[in-house]
Amino acid sequence: MTLIRTGLSLLLLALAGFGQDPAPAVPEGYEAEPGGTPEEGLWQALVLFGTEETSPAQWSGRVTASGASIHSIQPYRFELPDQLRPEGGFAFTLRTERVLLASGPEGKRPRQIRLAKGIWVRGAGPSGNVRVEANNVACAFSPARLSFERSQSCAPGVAVRRTVPATDLSGTESREHDFPSIGASPDGTVWTTWLSYHDRLEELNLRRLRDGRWTRLIPVPRAAADLWRPQVTTDETGRPWLIWSQQVDGNWDLYAMPWENGRWGTLTRLTSNRLPDIEPHVARSPDGTIYVVWQALTGAVSRIYLCYRSNGKWSEPLAVTEGPRNDWHPAIATGPDGRVWIAWDRYNASYDIHARSFTPSGGFSPELTVAGSARMESGATVTVDSSNRPWIAWETGGEHWGKDLGPLAPRSAGSPLGDARRIEVVALDGGAWKAAPLFAPGDLLDPGASSWSAPLLFADPNGSVWMTFKRRYARQARNGTTHWESFLTRVEGRQWMEPMPIPSSLSRKSTRMGIAPAKGRLWLFWPTDSRRYEFTSRPRLNRVIAGSLPLLPPPEPPALAAYEPAPDTATPPPHASEASDVAAIRAHTVKLGRESLGIVRGDLHRHTELSPDQGGLSDGSLPEFYRYMIDAAGMDFGASTDHQAGGSDYWNFMTWKMADMFHFPERFVPLYAYERNVSWPHGHRNIVHTTRTYPIVPFFQSMNSKFLLPDSPDGELLTFNSNSFGGVIENDTKLLYEELRKSGGLAIPHTSGSNGMGTDWRDNDRELEPLVEIYQGDRHNYESKNAPRGVKDGEERRAIGGFAEAGMVWNAWKKGYRLGVIASSDHFSTHISYAMIYTPARQRQPIFDSIRKRHAYGATDNIILEFWLGEHFMGDDARSSRREKIRVKARGTAPVKTVHLIRDAAYVYKAEPMTRDVDIEYLDREVGPGEHWYYVRLEQENGELAWSSPIWIRYAAGMR
Repeated sequence: MTLIRTGLSLLLLALAGFGQDPAPAVPEGYEAEPGGTPEEGLWQALVLFGTEETSPAQWSGRVTASGASIHSIQPYRFELPDQLRPEGGFAFTLRTERVLLASGPEGKRPRQIRLAKGIWVRGAGPSGNVRVEANNVACAFSPARLSFERSQSCAPGVAVRRTVPATDLSGTESREHDFPSIGASPDGTVWTTWLSYHDRLEELNLRRLRDGRWTRLIPVPRAAADLWRPQVTTDETGRPWLIWSQQVDGNWDLYAMPWENGRWGTLTRLTSNRLPDIEPHVARSPDGTIYVVWQALTGAVSRIYLCYRSNGKWSEPLAVTEGPRNDWHPAIATGPDGRVWIAWDRYNASYDIHARSFTPSGGFSPELTVAGSARMESGATVTVDSSNRPWIAWETGGEHWGKDLGPLAPRSAGSPLGDARRIEVVALDGGAWKAAPLFAPGDLLDPGASSWSAPLLFADPNGSVWMTFKRRYARQARNGTTHWESFLTRVEGRQWMEPMPIPSSLSRKSTRMGIAPAKGRLWLFWPTDSRRYEFTSRPRLNRVIAGSLPLLPPPEPPALAAYEPAPDTATPPPHASEASDVAAIRAHTVKLGRESLGIVRGDLHRHTELSPDQGGLSDGSLPEFYRYMIDAAGMDFGASTDHQAGGSDYWNFMTWKMADMFHFPERFVPLYAYERNVSWPHGHRNIVHTTRTYPIVPFFQSMNSKFLLPDSPDGELLTFNSNSFGGVIENDTKLLYEELRKSGGLAIPHTSGSNGMGTDWRDNDRELEPLVEIYQGDRHNYESKNAPRGVKDGEERRAIGGFAEAGMVWNAWKKGYRLGVIASSDHFSTHISYAMIYTPARQRQPIFDSIRKRHAYGATDNIILEFWLGEHFMGDDARSSRREKIRVKARGTAPVKTVHLIRDAAYVYKAEPMTRDVDIEYLDREVGPGEHWYYVRLEQENGELAWSSPIWIRYAAGMR
């Protein structure tokens, strides 16, 4: 019995990975596996071909090693027919790419560039050489002796760049892994945590590195279901603490839990706010005090809060920010003196960077404005150097971010949500913000990049200030395809170190990375979603990867100069009266029976980085969607509608989570949604729900020649780019309705008059398809031919997205379909198309029920519109034995030039009030018995429009 108990105890210790027994030897042949070789013995290099303009296009060759072990050879920018061959062989072709720097409504403005390609070589051995022979050119180098600071010319047209060796810490491939964080104890022990996902459930994982060996994966109890941005750090005893945001019983709060003495300690809930507490970020002071900052939704304002753990106790939350403006994306760091610095961005017509410091004894310093121009300045990161100077970096975009933008807008003065960004870096030196050397990388991998974003600063113990960042690359290959790739650099006197590419880092923009020093090494922990270069908008498998490099000798001290922001263009912001116009909309009510209905403004058709067709090129990240909806557009409700929810179960789950994280009832109500993009003649539809239990309805494909192996680069899990156009079975839409009836969802057709995305109105379900997107900011008005902002006679071939007259909304109404109307955005366009819903409450279910009742109108500006037929309101289905009086009430944002009344696809009445306030009554004496439909279109003097939903009425025979 004693032997059994002893054996069981040893087994439990081994399973936990924290036993005190000496680690067993690595089995022969496992040196290339994670943890199989100590970090100090690993190396990785990128061999890049085509670095000179005269480099040949065709390359083939072989990699060999002498005195060193090659663990793996991986391609960089390969696509078929490029290939790796047995025994270290390779063959590929350099191609002239159509690189996308930006995208318009349909349009892409490509630049022709020949991009370099290469191979990653990863291995071990402190000496020895790698030899690359290609095209009768020999390139030889000693990987372990290469500089980390710059690339090295190896042969004509060939360069070598050393980087951190990549070790995949994810474990199982049956789960998706994301949001890595890394921390270190004073004794040099490294701790990592991240979240993993499978089958609509999440968990936290932990690994420890000590004495050069990683433990096996340790699942974290008490942290499951909906998780966000886990963090790891250590306290004054070196004990690790995990801190994360988790949704429990419908609300997001912060939790903390230590690992102590071989067991999990007490779970502590750090917040009790009734609304979400999200985006935690942690820092550790030299005395072991743990600081946590986060973003808290409070009432109608998003603020930044702080708490800390000292002397064994957690403090109460402290408000870092106050006031009526929304604060976002907090970052925190501590310096050698123990002072903690917090940086964040705030929306005040544009996003600006702010900072302040804190000590437990002295409280908060005054708030400092770091950057406050009219441009988009967001995503602050902070570190503190060995001289106790705070450094702050952020990304800067264009002016009027998220404002009026669209091909047919009378004014188009905004910057796209995914506009190109640059990185700015400053330090507080001598009481003034001073600029670091200009960050403008021009290295071998910079060609083709169109944005430099997501900076992360870190000051190491040797005095270096490091920064990771992401470059955006987009190509018009077989289809438009976009991805982000991570790099590492540091300040070196008057310049920045040549950026070091981080291997296996292709991902979406909104991923996060961690940095920590331990035992003379700088550790990075980063995510990837294993994208293939053939189609980099598509995730494959989410993994988390760690790697390190020795702390480099201190560089020349950074050259700081007075910080002088680029001057604003002085372009006046559009819609100077927008605040008062929106306030008027929110105050407006109508009485319908016993209910009082108010208007909520929204958008039910927006894309993000999760849509494979553009990958966020013009649309920005998923977090930026919420910034836009809450701040720049000031919406009351809406939904991100990425194609097939990104074609990824994990991305769909992340979309659901963020809809809950930003459920901000006094400010913004998200719905759950995605776009199902079946082509003409069936039509694209946005699918909307109020709960998270629905499936993503697949395309019910036909058996035709478009769907034969070998498949397209984006694979068989079909999304926008999967050649689904024309490939579905005849009853695909009817099968969709069957699924929606089971899941409780609604469908909203859009771009109905496009010959690629539209429909000939062969299908409709009155209960499940209550609205149509009559106007799309990215394209046209699909009301009828020759309508304002629509396709005119003779312009059919120039129609944005193509043209098919059978898809005009009038044709659906002629068929008797009960479709109310809204306006929405789609890609690119912002701030010029609104879904206006009359609803009894600003809550998910009442808004959804009002959509079902068609109590809606579409507008291109903040226009108030009422449309009545007797006592019946827009969207109603009525009967009457006498002619009902028509009434139109409106409040324009400019003088209303024309009000058109349309009955049964004919113009029957026109008013020209030329005032902002409109109140018109009309009795249609020409109408006869039978079923009819009426709606109104309002046209302002400045070109802005509004459309009411129709009212359907059946007049009885013998009507009066």
